[in-house]
Amino acid sequence: MCDCRRNPVARARAPASALLLFLIVLVAGVAASAHAGAGDDPIPQVTIESARDAQRLKHDVDAFVSGAMTKSWDDSLMRWDQPICPLVAGLTRPVAEFVLLRISDLARAVRAPLDGEKCRPNLFVLVAQNPPVFLKLLWRHNPRLFDTRNGIERAKRFIETPRPIRVWYNADEMSADGAAASSFASLLAQSAGLGSGQVDYPVFSQPSTLGSRLNHSVVRALSNVIVVIDAAQVSKLTVGQIADYVGMISLAQIDLDKSLGIAPSILKLFDPEGTSPPLELTAWDRALLSALYATSQKSRMQISEMQTAVFKALAAPSAH
Repeated sequence: MCDCRRNPVARARAPASALLLFLIVLVAGVAASAHAGAGDDPIPQVTIESARDAQRLKHDVDAFVSGAMTKSWDDSLMRWDQPICPLVAGLTRPVAEFVLLRISDLARAVRAPLDGEKCRPNLFVLVAQNPPVFLKLLWRHNPRLFDTRNGIERAKRFIETPRPIRVWYNADEMSADGAAASSFASLLAQSAGLGSGQVDYPVFSQPSTLGSRLNHSVVRALSNVIVVIDAAQVSKLTVGQIADYVGMISLAQIDLDKSLGIAPSILKLFDPEGTSPPLELTAWDRALLSALYATSQKSRMQISEMQTAVFKALAAPSAH
């Protein structure tokens, strides 16, 4: 096993022999996909020739952004606010290095925080022959693997729903200024250590109308992400396609069940409608992630702000 985070050297575990055929297919796709890595190249623009074209593009962008992002009515969008430290297991070293490099390049390109070489993994990319059994064993080994504060049904659906690539997001709550919000467990620990010390009652202040309507007082940040790849279901894809898809769903909380409209996106890699799957991350994908990390997470208008940012990134100047 070798350690590295921000360069191509991977932390990876050797695969079982049952993965041999899958790995041969993946390695064969590395050379063909190497040119598709996420970098610092500017996002290609879409030439707009009329107001109708602009309106159509805006409609498609709005559908793509609102469809891709997971959003409950009163919660902030989730993204990484702490440095990302990826780990890949179940692949040979060359393939694992390629996947790690691809994810790292994408994180840099969209300005998501990326940790150094020696770090504690919080993004796990795992290749399994039998994902449900593997996840049950993993959960048994680590009972705190999934956030089950709202019950275990969501975790059970995650394990039992067959997907070629599935993803689980665990989150921390942060105050809007970036400080960690206290949990019940930490507050109990603090109270147990205070002894006879004096603790004053909190001073109540009514939040302003501006703050309560336009800003979140607490935002959600990704604390760790678990991506599980079903080796049998991705054997016909290139390693570039798989790495880009994993990178996309790892850097943002993506809703894998909602429609994305007609937008070209790597998120349509497993589109059941039978359309040709994309070969790599698209300009729309990069614009979406860039907008997520460039807009204010505490703003209740973040989805709208992202839609505007993605449109501007994709649209050519009006003079064109």
